[in-house]
Amino acid sequence: MVTRPETARKRRSASAAPGRRSNEHAERTRERILGEALEAFSRMGFAATSLREIGRRAGVPQQLISHHFETKLGLWKAVADRIFADLASVLADRMRGLEGVGDPERVRLLLREYIRFSAERPSVARFMMHEGANHGPRLEWLVERHVRPLFTAMQTRIAEGQKRGLVPDGDPTHIAYLVTGATVLFAQAAEFELLTGLDAKSPKVVETHVDLVMRLLLPGANNGPEA
Repeated sequence: MVTRPETARKRRSASAAPGRRSNEHAERTRERILGEALEAFSRMGFAATSLREIGRRAGVPQQLISHHFETKLGLWKAVADRIFADLASVLADRMRGLEGVGDPERVRLLLREYIRFSAERPSVARFMMHEGANHGPRLEWLVERHVRPLFTAMQTRIAEGQKRGLVPDGDPTHIAYLVTGATVLFAQAAEFELLTGLDAKSPKVVETHVDLVMRLLLPGANNGPEA
């Protein structure tokens, strides 16, 4: 015989399960919208992108996008937040795996991780290229919220690497842009593939590119096998 407390617990469990499923479904829908929005903004830019088109690609009504993000600008900001959160997570995971590793190897592997991230997600570089081309409130928001902290940290690490003889002499700002520019191949994969007949996403192309960038930008670091 089931006691009353046990019956109550079962009722609560049964009522909670649909709520959890609903929340999980809403989160999956939100993630799908963010993914399609990143692709749309990276291909067409903010002005030419419509919530209707994003909804069509994500398989959801436009009203649902407005429910989650309110406006196109709200969605764009959520996409930018996700891009930099994902990059921070990738680099943090790599940093946790580098405890006890010397500075040359640490710098080398962090740069490798950044380039690989860009190779796997070329839409990120295209998104940033669209926004970085023109002054405006969106770019100001993006720079102050995300780009400046990351760029300042990159400059600091480059300057430290120069003191240790790992990075070539030169203005850390320009070297930081050289690092960023190393991702253009993946942002313009279609052009690369027409010119070379090679798949820009293939492991061989990615690793060849990574190794060359490492030799050019980190000549003083150990460029041996990856840890």
